[in-house]
Amino acid sequence: MKKHKLIFASAFLLLCAGLHAAPAAITRIDEDKKAIKFGQKADGFKDVTVVKGSACTKQNPISVNLEKFANQEVTLSLSCDIKIKGADGDFDIIWMINDYDAGFPEISRKKIKGNEWVHMQGKKTLIIGKNKQLYLSKTGLPMDDISIMLKDFKVEIITEGDIGEKLGWLEAPSLKKALNPYFTFGLAVTYKGELTNPDIQDGLFRHAETITLGNEFKPDFLFAWQNPNVKLTQFTASNGKTIDVPALLPSFKDMDAILGLAQINKLKIRGHVLTWHSQTPHWFFTEGYKATGELVDKETMTARHEWYIASVLNHVKAWEEKYNKGEHIIWVWDVVNEAAKDGATADRWLREDSDWYRIYGDAEFIVNAFRFANKYAPADVLLCYNDYGTYSGSNLTKGGKTNAILNIIDAVQAAPDARLDVLGMQSHVGLTSPKATGSDSFETAVQKFVAKGLDVHVTELDVGHTTSYSPIKMKARYYDLFKVFLANRKTEDKHGISCVTIWGVTDENTWLDNQPEYKNKIKQHPVLFDGKNEFFAKPCFYGILEAVEEEGK
Repeated sequence: MKKHKLIFASAFLLLCAGLHAAPAAITRIDEDKKAIKFGQKADGFKDVTVVKGSACTKQNPISVNLEKFANQEVTLSLSCDIKIKGADGDFDIIWMINDYDAGFPEISRKKIKGNEWVHMQGKKTLIIGKNKQLYLSKTGLPMDDISIMLKDFKVEIITEGDIGEKLGWLEAPSLKKALNPYFTFGLAVTYKGELTNPDIQDGLFRHAETITLGNEFKPDFLFAWQNPNVKLTQFTASNGKTIDVPALLPSFKDMDAILGLAQINKLKIRGHVLTWHSQTPHWFFTEGYKATGELVDKETMTARHEWYIASVLNHVKAWEEKYNKGEHIIWVWDVVNEAAKDGATADRWLREDSDWYRIYGDAEFIVNAFRFANKYAPADVLLCYNDYGTYSGSNLTKGGKTNAILNIIDAVQAAPDARLDVLGMQSHVGLTSPKATGSDSFETAVQKFVAKGLDVHVTELDVGHTTSYSPIKMKARYYDLFKVFLANRKTEDKHGISCVTIWGVTDENTWLDNQPEYKNKIKQHPVLFDGKNEFFAKPCFYGILEAVEEEGK
């Protein structure tokens, strides 16, 4: 990528290439010579541009000529300090592009008070048409009575092209270090393909505080894909029901190895997942544990459910006490996964294509899961409900998946012996959907979950694309999303986003390539590192760092 900076200085705009490119041309501002004076001393500053409103003769007296970028897709960033001098009141200030067909894209808009300095900034990815300008709209401004004062004006334009120096993930800045002041950062990994690879271990240690195993902690994997047709033993549940359970299952061989690798590499683990309709064997729900048997009754299933959660959590607790001085490697569990209904209505909001639902017909099994997790997990291990499409219908008062999940939260919170700490938003998103902010957006949903007294984990973030891969669009999407994450982060004073996990290490191993909407259609590039080129950090990696840098200003 090539990065160009347009700096509003003295009497011209300096166009120069950033990063690793050489300086480009110098281009003069499309100036209204009678109205604009550069390099003025004003309000104690030495280099202020002053625009006298009554002297303006051009339709857009303060503008930046974008003809150089005609028909190119760019990311345009703007920042400046501005003051409307000479009139009291509030003014709606808009930096925009004169492109009628694109709806006059706004780069930055702010309501400001007259006679006060205000900082403005904004960023947008778009295609620049022919003969376009970035300009300050004078609509609503009493031009005959005011002067417009500008300082520290900077426009930065990133275009497709050479990316410049490619840094491997061991040379690139550490994401966990950059994000640590705001929230925990993690990556999802496979066990034998990635976590056992020393090269990947080094990168995980550099960039991630926590990891999530994509499959290896799910019931099918802990049951080692076996039917319990061997020795049985008995378990007495909290409901007083005594049942036969498999004596040799679950199988914790791989879990123990994963805990050991995490310990060696100083990584924490998000436990994923205890209760799920998928990748849980059908025999777990049937009479006699038969592959084609009848479903058991509620009391029996509740006892089996408690046995399974107790077995897993007690095993982890024993391992941590024996090998890690009791310190937690698994610091949070996805207790229930994907129980809300797609296209939920006010009356039907639970997933119905599930053996859990077929037995219970309501949210009782979800509440039970959080009751049992609360009973057997240490009090300082967080308990999470995790789902996809969590932002679907977030602007609705009834129906929609967001409200279905709110119903689940209410059901769990109503049970005195259940505990729910975190709402997990999987966040397999596209380039444009969901919207990052505004009505019916990702941020809307976050704020609704936070209002329930929960923190939020972004648990499975990746960005799919249905058109050819565009590094510039992907970078802009990660930037926009992380701006939302940072703006809604958890603090000492309020609940918020406290962890973000990217779902995968490299593009080459993304699960999206096998999803119906993408398989055999278009190769996906949804995550931060390119495994073909020594794990170099992609442009979207730097989109995250830019969001962090702006947050710190």
